[in-house]
Amino acid sequence: MIRTFTNTDGRFVHSGDTLEHLDGAVWVDILRPSRDEESAVERALGIDVPTIEEMSEIEVSSRLYTEDGATFMTTMMLSHTDGDNVMLSPITFILKGEQLVTVRYAEPRSIDAFIARCQKNATYTADGVVTGLLEGLIERIGDVLERTGHELDDLSDNIFVIPQPQTKEAAPARNPAKPEKRKPRNYQSVLEQIGRKGDLLSKVRESLVSFQRLLAFGAEIAASRKPGKEYEGRIRTLSRDVQSLSDHTTFLTQKINFLLDATLGMINIEQTGIIKIFSVAAVVFLPPTLIASIYGMNFEYMPELSWPYGYPMAIGLMILSAIVPYQFFKWRGWL
Repeated sequence: MIRTFTNTDGRFVHSGDTLEHLDGAVWVDILRPSRDEESAVERALGIDVPTIEEMSEIEVSSRLYTEDGATFMTTMMLSHTDGDNVMLSPITFILKGEQLVTVRYAEPRSIDAFIARCQKNATYTADGVVTGLLEGLIERIGDVLERTGHELDDLSDNIFVIPQPQTKEAAPARNPAKPEKRKPRNYQSVLEQIGRKGDLLSKVRESLVSFQRLLAFGAEIAASRKPGKEYEGRIRTLSRDVQSLSDHTTFLTQKINFLLDATLGMINIEQTGIIKIFSVAAVVFLPPTLIASIYGMNFEYMPELSWPYGYPMAIGLMILSAIVPYQFFKWRGWL
């Protein structure tokens, strides 16, 4: 699909979905182009439109370059950012003269929001559209990081069972003799959530690195295009924003690693508690088992077998030998 945008009567408007208004178009937006659409744009503008395979290459020379009087800048943008299944997709900005061509294969909401905002304002230049699109895409990354930070806080509360502060009126009466029962935690679900957040942050980091490269290259191009101090200042501001977002991504990544270690530690503690219960049970039942084994031997002469109270005595010894270790463990605080 091809959309063209022009400045008409002092407004930035959508002029059509074909190349008929290409001559006066400020922005040509190409979404999932077919081979015929690519060829038509290449013939009309005299440029080589990159394919999605070329846009996805990681070499800087394949993403940021100048060719045939046009500047090509490719970055990785985020789409489907409402959940954890965020997708990375390349977008290429092609600046040639006073025209901008964008090639993309995803439809992030930030671009649609930018188009809606542009049509309400005054005219735009190609450089203004580029900086506006970059601002929207980077701002969306900030929203994703902010939401992820809140979700990690909730996840931390779930792992460590941090009680919420309550007022005296709302605080329920609690019997100090009875310890507060904790809800069982599903650590498998916690690990799955941590894994999803880690994958999300890795995609955010990859996107931010590509934006850093693009902005550094864009600053050099701006010096030759001379779009004005306003756009140069906006590029410097975007560079600082990307750097701050990268630092915040690093902080969240470290927090994810901490939560992962804490979760594995909690799992280890629970497993140790279960093993301790079995160990205590084995020690408690070992003396009764020994007594029962002694009186279960088939010797011909065992005086206790003829005692009137031999059987109650054996039962009593077994019960006593089980109670004594149990009470000892409780006294030492091992239970």
